[in-house]
Amino acid sequence: MDTPDALQLLEGIPVRPGTKLAALVVALRRPQGATNLQLMLATGWQPHSVRGAISALRRRLGLNVTLTRNAAGERVYRIG
Repeated sequence: MDTPDALQLLEGIPVRPGTKLAALVVALRRPQGATNLQLMLATGWQPHSVRGAISALRRRLGLNVTLTRNAAGERVYRIG
């Protein structure tokens, strides 16, 4: 379990600054959201790991992560 000092609020979400999860949250908070490829490049994770982290954000932190498609047909994730 993380101590309160180890976690900081990143745009209202408790994560450790400078971590891959923090990079994921920043990308998801952008107005245009982020594609799975963009999230993979930001974190260095495989596609299934990105999807798992998004699922964990939804389940553990209760975040509303939406999935839409852009003009190119790519999946775009956003925290809304």
